[in-house]
Amino acid sequence: MNILEKIKKSINHFYNTKNNIIKSPEHAYNIWADNYDDEKDNLILYYDNIILKELISKIQLKDKIIFDYGCGTGRNWSLILNKNPAKVIGCDISKKMLHKLNKKYPNADVYQSKDLMLPFLLNNTCDIIISTLVIAHIIDIEKMFSEWERIIKNKSDIIITDFHPELLAKGGVRTFKNGTEIITIENYYHSLKTIEEILFRFGFKVNNLIEFKIDESVKHFYAKHKALNLYEKFYNTPFIYGIHLSR
Repeated sequence: MNILEKIKKSINHFYNTKNNIIKSPEHAYNIWADNYDDEKDNLILYYDNIILKELISKIQLKDKIIFDYGCGTGRNWSLILNKNPAKVIGCDISKKMLHKLNKKYPNADVYQSKDLMLPFLLNNTCDIIISTLVIAHIIDIEKMFSEWERIIKNKSDIIITDFHPELLAKGGVRTFKNGTEIITIENYYHSLKTIEEILFRFGFKVNNLIEFKIDESVKHFYAKHKALNLYEKFYNTPFIYGIHLSR
């Protein structure tokens, strides 16, 4: 299956999801912004936090310039700032998510991103890029990674977490509730191999890869949402991953 077929397959999964409203990432996260920080019993957010803690525990953030790509409401900033970086810079596609971040961190250095370009950052600016739960929302990840390559220093680290591509390939979707509505956020399939190969061309190698599968340990999340049918459907499928690369 070539990349265009995979993208088409992912899009078809969205539109075959009954009773769901499909939104672009910008529109979806603008809707979700008001309640995002109050989200409870969210399987992805819960395990994303576990993975990020593990990955950043293995690298030095002290006195480094950190770029949080897709920073959202700044839900990871407390964890990052506790490591005493020299500076944290963020960007996000959602204006309303950034508004929430600014309420928590009034002096934050954050920008709304457009067209995957980062004109607010000079070449070779950042020591570490952290991007959580973003990659599958981007259709042209090669363009995105090329811009990352421009702004990151020669000796640097990248940490990525996201909804697992194997779950997307099997029809999994990223959703949230908005009142009585279920909003599905657009996602695109990018295999871990593809991500690694692109970043390898920029000189990055994988240091650590963490994956979690849907099994008995996460069944209670599905039970709380009365979604045991989905638990059975996707049993033993990886649902989230985190990867640390460096050069």
